[in-house]
Amino acid sequence: MDQDKERGFDLNSCVLHLLHRAQQAADEAFAAAFADTGLTPRQLAVLVIVSEREGTNQVGLVDATGIDRSTTADLVRRLMRKGLLARRRARHDARSNVLRLTEEGKALLSSFRTRAAEVDQMLLNALPETSRIPFVDALGRIAAINPGTGQSTDRSLLAAE
Repeated sequence: MDQDKERGFDLNSCVLHLLHRAQQAADEAFAAAFADTGLTPRQLAVLVIVSEREGTNQVGLVDATGIDRSTTADLVRRLMRKGLLARRRARHDARSNVLRLTEEGKALLSSFRTRAAEVDQMLLNALPETSRIPFVDALGRIAAINPGTGQSTDRSLLAAE
């Protein structure tokens, strides 16, 4: 018998391992669906947030996506080079830049929403229909955990308890 199983540890029921494997499956599904675009899931997340919060700055992107500051800055630069994002100085604060989607960015994002929904559905199809909404809710709760405290950073989730 395997020593880890004797000690009560089974990799196939380890949450960290399973989340990692699920992320790998999600990344592969995204890559297949968006192969013709050259975009990554993080780049898509940035486009979505900018479309929902036009005029946001990079700090707002960090807060909304959870992507660290240096990676966010790199993502913004890449999306600007691709002609999908535009940046300008904020009227109210000359030290800050605000972001907006270009017309090309808006058109691309519009076509991506359908593909992203199809990828989500393909992944959720692995679950019984009655488990899908609770699963997405559970993922949201896990994603909202502050690693330093173990507490949720999302006040709406705390209020729902």
